[in-house]
Amino acid sequence: MRLAKGIIIGAWLLVCINLLMAFGTIGVFSRMSPAIADIIHKNERSLQACSQMLSSLARLNLPSIDRKLLQKEFLEALGRAKANVTETDEPIFIEKITKNQNKAFNQDGKAFTDIVSAIEGLAEINRQAMAVADKNAQRLGNSGAWGVVFMALCSFTAGIVFIKSLKQKILEPIEEIKTVFIAHLNGETKRRCYAANLPPEMKAIFNNINSILDSIQIDSFESVRKEQNPPESVK
Repeated sequence: MRLAKGIIIGAWLLVCINLLMAFGTIGVFSRMSPAIADIIHKNERSLQACSQMLSSLARLNLPSIDRKLLQKEFLEALGRAKANVTETDEPIFIEKITKNQNKAFNQDGKAFTDIVSAIEGLAEINRQAMAVADKNAQRLGNSGAWGVVFMALCSFTAGIVFIKSLKQKILEPIEEIKTVFIAHLNGETKRRCYAANLPPEMKAIFNNINSILDSIQIDSFESVRKEQNPPESVK
């Protein structure tokens, strides 16, 4: 039946839209998590390395300090920064740090100033990259949220259309049939099923019910007529 197919298709459409919305939400969050992890993996390590290098330089003038140990810590942090180059301008600052690190640990004032400036520049590049990555992650989250809202709106609209169609094509005709039968039980024998814009299947059902009611009414009239005008007995 065409009506049954329409109802089944409408129900499956609602199911599919809700599934799309669910998988879309999962997709948004699954893409946001790597984006946030990428910020930590790429830039946070470089910032830690910069912090360690500045810490080593800051302790140079402390009394009874082992400069070789400090320089070893500094070079380890510099190695981590070199191994974690993620931005295009980082090699420039890393090269300046590498070039000046020996002089800085030998208390060359200009080299010390240059190396601190280079470390600050390296840190700033990574902070800016983190800010950009954070904005991209937020943009991705906002886009995904609006996508979910759009799918929810589609699901809501499809649900309204489906309910309206179900009411018009199924519920209202069933209510009309119920009303007609109750009317006949109460003696309103001329009451018939009628509704506009019915699907073909419901029209056929209405026509069949009306035909049955017509037949019942005709049989009732015939019975009354025979009771009122009994045939003359054959003499």
